[in-house]
Parts: sequence; C-alpha cells; structure tokens
Amino acid sequence: MFDFDNFVNKPSMDIFGRPVTYRPKNTQFAPFEITGDFHKSYMEIELKNAGADISSAKIVLFVRLVDFPTTYPKPKQGDYVEIWGVTYQIIDIEHHIPGSRKLVLHEE
Repeated sequence: MFDFDNFVNKPSMDIFGRPVTYRPKNTQFAPFEITGDFHKSYMEIELKNAGADISSAKIVLFVRLVDFPTTYPKPKQGDYVEIWGVTYQIIDIEHHIPGSRKLVLHEE
C-alpha cells in the first residue's frame, strides 16, 4: 500500500508548513506545537449559475495527524490554534487526504 502521508503530506508540510501552537479547549491538556499549512482565504467553491458567481472562502489549516502527541491524538472541534500571534477556533474538521485533516477556523 502506498504511504501517502510520508510521500505527499510530509514533503508538502516541509515546504508550506508553519509553526502552530495548538491549545485544546479542555485545559487539562497542555498546549503543544505542530506544523500546519495555513490558508487565510481558502477558496472552496467556484460556480457560475444563471450569470451569478458563487464562491466560498474559508480560513483553513491543514495538519498531519502524526504531528499530534499520543496524549491528544487528533484535533477536536472547539479547540484553538495560534498562528502568527492570531488565535483561531476550530469550527469544523474535514477529512482531507489520508493522514491529514482540514481544520476550518474562525478568527477570535
């Protein structure tokens, strides 16, 4: 089986990844550092329907699950991330490519 995470996700993170402080909403867990591919205006939909352009822009962060500690193995809705001194709350988590997740964020 092809190891998609190590051959695609890891090299992509090495090129496009940025340091991220991950803060679980549950304060029993300490914040930790991960790497993420951050997009302030991720365009998800572009349609032309009856002459009207429809598009959707989201703030998203792509993360590798292997970067999460064993004590906190996956992202959770309601948690926070800090990128370049700005705090965002995770409002949705979407499956992305194997071994990664797309976190949809809301700026605090």
